[in-house]
Amino acid sequence: MNTFSELSGYVASSLVLATFITKDMRLLRTIAIFSNIAFITYGALDWIMPVLCLHLMLLPLNIHRLREVTGSQSLLAECVGFYRVALRLIRPVGGRGVRRTRAVA
Repeated sequence: MNTFSELSGYVASSLVLATFITKDMRLLRTIAIFSNIAFITYGALDWIMPVLCLHLMLLPLNIHRLREVTGSQSLLAECVGFYRVALRLIRPVGGRGVRRTRAVA
């Protein structure tokens, strides 16, 4: 990869792929928002107007749909939820690593 714009294009494309794998609608919309931001960066840096215009229109739509799904007006709260899910996904495979125990009530 030669430039930051090229990197943002690859990141954006990877995020689009992630949206097709995702089953949870809240996570899907959150990933789509990050994808829109990455595509806006890519389109602005290389001045690719169709990509830039499309994702400038899709970004508010995805934010609106995310608010509909969550019933919340706080996008920040959804981003925090996304990071929590992402941290669960990057845990070590095979049960090794940090162990959590549940308290017995």
